[in-house]
Amino acid sequence: MMIHRLKSAAPLLLPALLLAGGCADAAYTTPLEEAGADSLTSHEAMMAFLEELQAGTGAFTMEEVGRSGQGRPIVLLHFQDPSGAPAAEKLKVFIFAQQHGNEPSGKEAAITLARDIATGAFTGFLPAVDLYLIPQVNPDGSELRQRENAAGMDLNRDHLVLSTSEVAAVRAVFNRLMPHVALDVHEYGITSRAWTEEGYRKDFGQQIDALSNPNMAERLREYGGETVIAAMREMLLTRDVDLHRYLVTDGPRERFRYSTAALNDGRNSTGIYNTLSFLIEGKNGLTVSENIRERARQQLETMKAFLTYFAEHAGEVKGMVERERATLVEAPEAEVALVMDYVKDPARPTVTVGVVGVETGARDSLVVEAFFPRVETTLSVARPLGYAIPADLKDVLQVLERHGIPLTTLEVPLEGTVESYRINRVDEGTMEDKDFLDVKVTADRSTGGVPAGYVVVWCQGLRANLIPSLLEPQSMWGLAAVPEFASLLEVGSTYPILRILVAPV
Repeated sequence: MMIHRLKSAAPLLLPALLLAGGCADAAYTTPLEEAGADSLTSHEAMMAFLEELQAGTGAFTMEEVGRSGQGRPIVLLHFQDPSGAPAAEKLKVFIFAQQHGNEPSGKEAAITLARDIATGAFTGFLPAVDLYLIPQVNPDGSELRQRENAAGMDLNRDHLVLSTSEVAAVRAVFNRLMPHVALDVHEYGITSRAWTEEGYRKDFGQQIDALSNPNMAERLREYGGETVIAAMREMLLTRDVDLHRYLVTDGPRERFRYSTAALNDGRNSTGIYNTLSFLIEGKNGLTVSENIRERARQQLETMKAFLTYFAEHAGEVKGMVERERATLVEAPEAEVALVMDYVKDPARPTVTVGVVGVETGARDSLVVEAFFPRVETTLSVARPLGYAIPADLKDVLQVLERHGIPLTTLEVPLEGTVESYRINRVDEGTMEDKDFLDVKVTADRSTGGVPAGYVVVWCQGLRANLIPSLLEPQSMWGLAAVPEFASLLEVGSTYPILRILVAPV
């Protein structure tokens, strides 16, 4: 592990000194600025710039937290102001960008954000916030100008299995820090065949979304989706950034909804710990590099508004997140949502979106009636005390280990009441406009307990809702729904993972 540390305590005061003049005149031109045109920053150029910036200002630490599939370093920058609030009182904010290689504006903005903080141009948030920043998660995909990493994996669909080195690095950082607030930075495509056939391209502006999975605290979902986004939208109006809540659709004649409730992406996978998590979706170009300077500017302004808001509300947000996490840890009984979908809301029957004419370039708007803005749970289950997993299900156990879930192998039988499932049917369906496995089971209870040799995981701590979401056979975001775990759902068989309902304290 490579860690760039400060050589003495004095440089830690540099951000405050820069505000008073100090080294504010020192020029650190980002690679994008240096290019003077719409060209992308390579990973090599990014690393050289960040190393120069860190060495010259001493305003942050830089730590290598992982490597891409092709061996490129993934780095974590840490910005803090020791003259501000004590570390224990600060709000921890974690931002990571460019999980998708063909969405580069978040990386470009993150490089500029690091420069602006290090040179004192943007430090007002530091007394209340400790910022942890990964500027680029997918360097290989970026170099190849493709969405996936070099192995063809979509990193933002790997937050359940954690099979890629890149996502494993992000999640290791998250698990170590357990930040109060997280932000995942992306871009959305502005066109597709369904749009061009209607003569339009998307013109949805800069977009952002908050938590959407019902297994996360309702207070955090409402606060993020309503209070935070509304405040940021107002803040960004003066910065020529038109911020909206993120909308997903396959075309202008298809249904519109907010962002997925899935647990395999960077937002909800961190939100399952009752983290106040968000994602940004900036407006992409017709090519990867088209208009990259303006795209990066809007991403940068959105990140700065994000940090400014949370600095101004640091105590409130920190207290809210910690209370909701305590509730998650202490709640002995709870329902865990397994199947959910977006539905209509009578209070919000339509949504208006911006479009641009393909032929004319004229801006217009569409009023969409097929608007489904509210998540509804259609199947839930009582959270058990824990689960008993056969030791030969090594692939399942490895996933749990990658999530940092404690595993205990039974050396003697465990007395108590357990529940097993018989898999009756597995039908193909659609939820959230995606393929979905509709699993029907019959439950059977037994007082025979769990035999020795099984591996037990307890639904405790901040992972109390994550564990059932991963292990229940009917969970639409669970391991059983992932193709490589399809053998768990053999029709007519008994699901091999047992639910522990009663056990000795």
